[in-house]
Amino acid sequence: MEKNNITFDLVKIISSETTEEFIKQIEHILHKHDIYAFRIWDVRGNVCEPCSYIPSDLYATFDIYELGFKNEDFSSNINIDISYFDVTYHIDAALFFKHNNRVTHVITFERPLSKDVEEKIRLYAPYFGRRSVELFSKERQMDLYIDYQKKVDFVKRASTIFMAIELQEVISMSLSFFMEVFSADAVCAYYNDEFYGIGLEENDLEENIIINQIPLSIYLKNTDETIFIENDVVSPKFNVKNTFFIYDKVANLHFALFNIIVDIVPDKDFSSLVSSIVSIATENALNHEALTKFKIEETEIAYTAEILNKFVKKNVFLDDNPNIYGISYPARNAGGDFVHLLKIGNDYIFCVADVCGKGYSAAVLTVVLSVFMSKFNSSDNLTKQVTDINDFLISKNFSDRFITSFFGIYRSNISELEYISCGHDPVAVLSDNKIEYLTSEYMPMGIMPEDYKSKKLKIDKNSLIFIYTDGLIEYSSLDDLLCLVKALSYKQPKEIAENLYTELVTDTTLQRDDFTCLIMKI
Repeated sequence: MEKNNITFDLVKIISSETTEEFIKQIEHILHKHDIYAFRIWDVRGNVCEPCSYIPSDLYATFDIYELGFKNEDFSSNINIDISYFDVTYHIDAALFFKHNNRVTHVITFERPLSKDVEEKIRLYAPYFGRRSVELFSKERQMDLYIDYQKKVDFVKRASTIFMAIELQEVISMSLSFFMEVFSADAVCAYYNDEFYGIGLEENDLEENIIINQIPLSIYLKNTDETIFIENDVVSPKFNVKNTFFIYDKVANLHFALFNIIVDIVPDKDFSSLVSSIVSIATENALNHEALTKFKIEETEIAYTAEILNKFVKKNVFLDDNPNIYGISYPARNAGGDFVHLLKIGNDYIFCVADVCGKGYSAAVLTVVLSVFMSKFNSSDNLTKQVTDINDFLISKNFSDRFITSFFGIYRSNISELEYISCGHDPVAVLSDNKIEYLTSEYMPMGIMPEDYKSKKLKIDKNSLIFIYTDGLIEYSSLDDLLCLVKALSYKQPKEIAENLYTELVTDTTLQRDDFTCLIMKI
C-alpha cells in the first residue's frame, strides 16, 4: 500500500503541467514523509533565490555552489552553515533538479534524511530534474512568445503615427498611441519648450514630480536618451511606479510615459525601435513629406511585416519594358533588403540595397529608403540624392545599423550607366566575351560622411546587368552564380530572376537570408 501511494505521488509530480504545480507536489510529498525542515530555491544561472511558489518571510540570494552543488543530482552529509546578513541557514543535504547541465531548482534539507527517503530521492532525482527543466523551458518559450506578440502588436499600431504630416499631429497621435498601447496612466511631451500632455498638467512636472532631486520638467527637457526608469521618481501627489522616456534627436522631441504595464517593459532593442519609429515620423513631418500614406484596418493586419513590407515591393518592373525586372523575397516576415525602379523619360533609375541585420529594425530602414526614392523626380543629380540619404542616416545615429547599396541610372538614348556603389557586392555586367565588375569605393551608408562621385560606363549591346545582395551568395559562390545567370541569359529578366530563386532556394522554409536581385538586359 505504501509503495502504491509513493508511486501515485511520483506520477503526480512527473505529470505536473506547470512549474508551480510541480513544486507544490514536491512540497506535498515531503510533508507526507514528515519532512518540514527544508527550503526550495529558484535557480537562474548560478543565482539561487527562495522559490516564488513557496511563501516565505525571508529573502536571500546564494551562489549554487554555496548550497553544496558538486554537479550531482543529490548531495548528502554537506553539513554547512551559510549566512545572508543576520540570517544563518544550515544545510545537511541538497537535491538539485538538474538535466543537460541546467539546474532550475534546489531543495536544501536542514536535517539528515532517513536512509529510506534518501534512497528514494536518489532514485527519482533524475526524473524530477528532467521534468523541472522541461517545464522551465516550455514556460520560458511561452513568455518569450507573448512578449514578442505584444511588440508585434506595438509595431502594427505604429502605422498611425506615420500617417501624420505635421509635427503637432505626430505629437498628438504619439501621445494617444503610447497611452493606449502601454496602458499608461499619463503621458506628456516637450517640443521647443511647449508642453503637451494627457492626464497631467505642466505644473505637475514642475512642482509635483521629482527625479534625482530635479523637477521632472527640467529633467525631461534635458534627457538625451530613450530609457525606462523604475522606482526612482518621487511625487507627493502621484503614485509613480515607473517612467519611460522617449527621445527624438532630430526634432529635439521628448516624451514621458508614466506607469506603463510591466509585461511590456521596453528592453534596449525595443526602445531603439520605438525611437526609430518616432524619429522617422518627425523627420517626415519636418520636411512636410508623407512618410507613408496607407490605411489598413488593424483587424486585417496579421503580422507587422504587412505594415513594413508596404514600402518594399517583392517584384519591380515596368509595364512598357520587359527587359528590366527585380525581385526581393525576405527570409522572414519583414525583410531588410530593398529594390526600387522607376523611369523618367529615357532614363531608368534603380536602387538595390541591403540593411545590416534582420527583422523589424532593419525593415524600418527600408521605409526610409522607400521615402527617399519616391523623391527622385529627376535623373540629373545622382550624387546629391545619394548624399542626402547618407546624411539623413548619419543624423539619426542608428548605432550598428548601416546599408550597403547600389544606385544606378541607365540612359538608354546613349547606352550609358551612371552609378554609385556604397559598400555593395560587385555588380556584374555580362557581355558575350567578358564579365565586368562594378565595385564599391565607398563605405556602406549611415557610417560616415562621404564625398560621393558617380562613375559612368558605356554598355555594349546584348549585355546583361546583374545586381544582387549577399543573400544569393548564401547559396552559391559568385563564380557559380554568374555561370547560372549566363546560362539563363537567353530568357527574359523576369524568368531569370524567378529561376534563380527556385533553383537556389530549394526549400523556402529554410531560406537563410533575404533574396534580392535586379536584372537589366540591354
